[in-house]
Amino acid sequence: MPAPRPTPTRPPLVVAGLGLVALVLILGPVLALGIRVPWARVGEVLGDPTTHDLLRVTLGAGLWTTLLTCLLGVPLALLIQHLPRGGRLVRLLVLLPLAMPPVVAGLALTAAVGRRGLIDAHLAFAFPGVVAAHTFIALPFVVVTVDAALRQIDPEIPASAAGVGLSRGEVLRKVVLPAVAPAVATGAGLAFARSLGEFGTTLTFAGSLPGVTRTMPLGIYLDRETDPGRAYVLGALLIGLAVLVLLVAALPGLWHRAPAPAARSLNPLDAGELRALTAPTTGGVPVRLGEGVELPADRITAVVGPNGSGKTTLMQVIAGRLRGRAVDVPGRVILLTQRPGLPRTTTVAGAVTMATRDASRTRALLDAAGLTPLSDVPVPALSGGQAAQVALVRALAARPEVLILDEPLTGVDIASATAWRGLLRAAARDRTTLLVTHDPLEVAGLSEYLLVLDGGEVTAAGPTAELLQAPPDDVVAALAGLNRVEGVVVASAVDTVSISQGRITVTGTSPEQLDPGQRAVATFPPEATSLRTASPAAAGTESARNEWPGTIEYVESPVGRSATLLTVSLGEGVRISVPVTRQSLLELSLTPGSRVHCVTKATAITVHPLHP
Repeated sequence: MPAPRPTPTRPPLVVAGLGLVALVLILGPVLALGIRVPWARVGEVLGDPTTHDLLRVTLGAGLWTTLLTCLLGVPLALLIQHLPRGGRLVRLLVLLPLAMPPVVAGLALTAAVGRRGLIDAHLAFAFPGVVAAHTFIALPFVVVTVDAALRQIDPEIPASAAGVGLSRGEVLRKVVLPAVAPAVATGAGLAFARSLGEFGTTLTFAGSLPGVTRTMPLGIYLDRETDPGRAYVLGALLIGLAVLVLLVAALPGLWHRAPAPAARSLNPLDAGELRALTAPTTGGVPVRLGEGVELPADRITAVVGPNGSGKTTLMQVIAGRLRGRAVDVPGRVILLTQRPGLPRTTTVAGAVTMATRDASRTRALLDAAGLTPLSDVPVPALSGGQAAQVALVRALAARPEVLILDEPLTGVDIASATAWRGLLRAAARDRTTLLVTHDPLEVAGLSEYLLVLDGGEVTAAGPTAELLQAPPDDVVAALAGLNRVEGVVVASAVDTVSISQGRITVTGTSPEQLDPGQRAVATFPPEATSLRTASPAAAGTESARNEWPGTIEYVESPVGRSATLLTVSLGEGVRISVPVTRQSLLELSLTPGSRVHCVTKATAITVHPLHP
């Protein structure tokens, strides 16, 4: 079966027409020059010793220029990536040699390193001066090309490599440079081609001494007046050299083919073996935050909060990637985010070996994780779920004392995710684990401690069971599967407590004594509430103590549930969820905007003191 091809997207006719005009402007003069070349004189011109001198100076200068521009341009491009504030200015300044008139560029070089310049380097009117002029003009091509490639690298890739133990030099050699190698080749080719054609700056700074500083462009310029035919032959030869150089520079890209994803069946995960292979020698360590909160060692702490609450930022601070609040982590920390951060220039086994530094241990880890069938697969050929599992093995392979997981199993299928959660549960006593999640099953089934954030601040921290029983905010209440109403105690009877939130009064039972005026929170399961489209005809016809009028805001049918979930606004900023059957939804004509009455028995509602 042939591989599927993407549907081509054709540009508008106007765009296509203008593009053809631009192509004609580029190729037209070149074709015209080819027509004017006296091809019968090619042998004569190539055999002339003067041509040999021109070629020797031109090609020698091109090779030295290419070497120097790569040697200087790649480090400059890397430096620009670490200048977040001045990077844009430096990028503009790098382009300055391309914007300067060639004569001015030559004068600038003369003022800097020419005779009587700021530094008398004796470069003018000598071959090193030719190289200096060409390097000055060609350097931007390497910098711009490599800088663009560096900006395409996912920042998580080098950060992840550093997290699993690679030094800065190793990250550069094993991760960054292989990723930008095609761009370096392209930049080198452009620099060489630009060196072949350099004229004005060379003439102004280095002069035109035969056999010393006279390059092909300078020779063509002189022959143009005395022997036009020879000038045309040299011009054709120069164009041929430039095309050959550009083709050689493009070869890495032409040979490179994106690996096609291949379906491979994975083996079962051996949790016991994988745990033994990845357990740190010293166990976990506590994580102390600046707010006086200490996350316990050798436990799984679930980190929860609404979107934008600062969970990811706090995890990056703990992992040492960002500077922020004071944290104390006396151990090695590895952060695994939703982006796997695997180097795209290696295989699965190569990526894991960066952490293990031992090919045999890598094979054992992949075998225990059931990922051996993927060991020789190039990283770009992995599916999202496969990459997530490989990244988790890689993070565990480094044996961290603190493992931070920022929703790493989002793209993993249900069966595999269940197996990995089983591993995390089994290995909970091996290391300190911080799990950023929105999944109620992970909170209730994996964590023993809960950290709640909102607005970048810690709003609650404590044992998971306690906080789920008395949720400190609506996010935790949703994770616990409860409705939550916060208010002030207005009445406390023998067996009931009533709290008020504006015009809303909620009556329920409390496991402890609450006094009027005390802040409290009422929680109850959504299924404890029933809906009516009209209030009862007379009071006292039922035992339910709570009836609140409200308006339906949302109607949704969660996947895997037979009931439809309604979100009802009671006013005062209070919203509750109420499940109804689809039949009731149709019979009562419940739609967004419908007015309803929510009825809940007091015995279904628990009132707790508000969490400090």
